[in-house]
Amino acid sequence: MQSPIRRLDAPGQHDAMKYCPSCHRTYPNDYNVCPSDQTALQSSREFQPGMVIRNKYEILGQIGVGGMGAVYRGRHVTFNELCAIKIVNDSIAGDSNFLQRFQTEAVVTRKLRHPNAVRVDDFDYTDDGRPFIVMELVEGRNVGEVLQAQGPFLVPRAVRIATQAARALGAAHKLGFVHRDIKPGNIILTIDEQGQEIAKVLDFGIAKLRQAAGDAQSGMTMTGMVVGTPLYMSPEQFMGKKAAGEIDGRTDLYSLGVVLYQMVTARLPFDGDTLYAVMMQHMEGNVRPPHELTPELGIPTSLSQLILKAIDKSRDLRYQTAEEFIAALDQVAGDLPASQNIPTPSVGTSNVVATPVAPSPVPRASHVAPTPTPKPLASPSITAPPKGDSTAYASVMLSPPVSPPPPTASQSGFTAVPAQPVAPAVQTPLPDSRMVKSAAQHVFLQHRTFRLRNLIVLALLSLAAIVVIGGLGYVKYRTLQRQRIENAVLQGMQSAPSQTLRTAHLGVTVNDAGEVTLDGSVQNSEDLNTAAALTAAVSGVNRVNNRLKVVQIPPPPPGGSTQESSDSLVNRGMGLMDEGKYTEAIDCFTKAANDPNNKTARELLETARRAQKTEEQLLKKRQ
Repeated sequence: MQSPIRRLDAPGQHDAMKYCPSCHRTYPNDYNVCPSDQTALQSSREFQPGMVIRNKYEILGQIGVGGMGAVYRGRHVTFNELCAIKIVNDSIAGDSNFLQRFQTEAVVTRKLRHPNAVRVDDFDYTDDGRPFIVMELVEGRNVGEVLQAQGPFLVPRAVRIATQAARALGAAHKLGFVHRDIKPGNIILTIDEQGQEIAKVLDFGIAKLRQAAGDAQSGMTMTGMVVGTPLYMSPEQFMGKKAAGEIDGRTDLYSLGVVLYQMVTARLPFDGDTLYAVMMQHMEGNVRPPHELTPELGIPTSLSQLILKAIDKSRDLRYQTAEEFIAALDQVAGDLPASQNIPTPSVGTSNVVATPVAPSPVPRASHVAPTPTPKPLASPSITAPPKGDSTAYASVMLSPPVSPPPPTASQSGFTAVPAQPVAPAVQTPLPDSRMVKSAAQHVFLQHRTFRLRNLIVLALLSLAAIVVIGGLGYVKYRTLQRQRIENAVLQGMQSAPSQTLRTAHLGVTVNDAGEVTLDGSVQNSEDLNTAAALTAAVSGVNRVNNRLKVVQIPPPPPGGSTQESSDSLVNRGMGLMDEGKYTEAIDCFTKAANDPNNKTARELLETARRAQKTEEQLLKKRQ
């Protein structure tokens, strides 16, 4: 049976798409006139607001752009429902291996239906041949953004968010796939229909797709590919282990433990200046317990012990399943004092409740207003202000104490009673002797005296700033120039007359002198010369360093195809497992296991059998 991916092999797949400026529908590249209203079609390489793809989804605007493609806010024109649409970019849209994985991951991820996981609703192709997936649109901020704006989470809130994320991971692990990239940016906080905060995990399966995308762009093999975000990766991920029982659900629980550590302390358990330093910290570094790192935050010892177990170097000593991790979190939540169980905050609100100083209310049974006695102000504990609120924080620290006005009869509802005269409190002169808390406040409190020396310093600082800004501008200009040349060369290759050159894996490097270096391989000398000529024709290219190698594809063996190797059977079986075809996968692994040197086939055979048994049990429960 022909794979649906082959539709992308049609000519012109990288050409600009056609769309109707009247009805905003998109059409394949061989259309020139809109069939609906006979309007001449226009071309565009980007999706514009108002475009309708596949007669189903209207593009409302772009949400963001990543290495794999772009994400758009969309609307289903029939159901009038908002959605998020991920569309693969041109640079990897022509790789059949990646596209097969993209479709497989969409099919597998769609099986995950959980309130704490972002839902996948549809998979299709644009009219110009690019695949896209349609997902649930979640409005809110991710954990990383909330951490940056508000600082550490209160313990009950952090435990609740981690519990919900672990539930989504548990559901995914039961279906047989691992997230691989749990981090604050992949946990979205939103508000449900009851007005309660809820955490949703997104990008299930995207880590594997990024791995395939890297293969499509660089020609690397799958073996040993490191996938994930280094600050949250498990030791086994750094060792480049693969999914044959080496990367399992315990990897996700490790990453979630790192996120929980960061939520309650606003710090990372492992950090470093380089990727190598971060890797060595994860693999060999020691972790300081959260309650010792930030004792002022009142983190329970039981929660510290839970986190340390979750991020243990040995996965055999961690929590073995998501259910076990959730049970431990529930135990910590149950042991929290009742005073810490505060109502769920709305997304975007602060974790710290400000308590303004108010005048003592007049008791209803009293007829005499109590005389307030001035008390010395105690030194408040200094807490770093959350980012974004520095203005409000400075106004609190620098404003002199102001006595609140007494409530009037209309405001308080009490009978106004004359208060006894009170001797004025002695106040210390503020401008000269008030104690300042930082050098930044001292700048605003000290007397301004500008002298010639100050003017010279300011002039030198201004000159230095101009030099730095000019240097940065020049560096940015050269970077943009290199990117422009590189993009132009790649676009020229994509429009080459030779099909083999369009599908070749080429590397393009540009230096500041305008010298372009071509790396990779082509199938014949004609492609080699064409690549050099197309590169030299690009504006700004001064020299072409052609390092392309001619690697001819060997002809098929006479007499037809040979017997399939055990490694090929393993690869085909893994693809069948991703599609949920466990019976065919077991057959492939069984044949491959006949090879006594193929230990991986035997391990995958057991994994496929367990996955098939799990799926059968889930289907029985649903009936």
